[in-house]
Amino acid sequence: MDLKDHDNNLRIIGKIFIVIGLILVPLSISTFFFVDMISHSDLWHEIRHFDVMFMEIHPPQNLLYMLPILQTLALVVFVISGYGLATQQSWGKKFAIVPAVLLLFKFPIGTALGGYMIYAIHYVPKEEQVTNGNETA
Repeated sequence: MDLKDHDNNLRIIGKIFIVIGLILVPLSISTFFFVDMISHSDLWHEIRHFDVMFMEIHPPQNLLYMLPILQTLALVVFVISGYGLATQQSWGKKFAIVPAVLLLFKFPIGTALGGYMIYAIHYVPKEEQVTNGNETA
């Protein structure tokens, strides 16, 4: 793979990240509504405490609000890193590691996609190695 193909590959990965981020928008909005719907139900008030290993959390409803917050944070990370890769910003490759690692946990397709993206982000074409004086062979 030469330098031009590598740059095109990174742009495509950036666009994939943007698409994933845009897919997460309705999911984030629906998660906010889901939490709100549960908070107005009778089930919400039935639960008094929640045991997690050695911790006891009062009230456990506060943990439920973390779902939409984390979902929105993931959306922002995917869109910003996708923009950085698609427009070839200097910070784009460094920031794109975060969503690539997040994809590793979505087995099986996300794992394969995340692994390939980490490889493509860290891959250095031979032309760039020669110009930097880092030729190893």
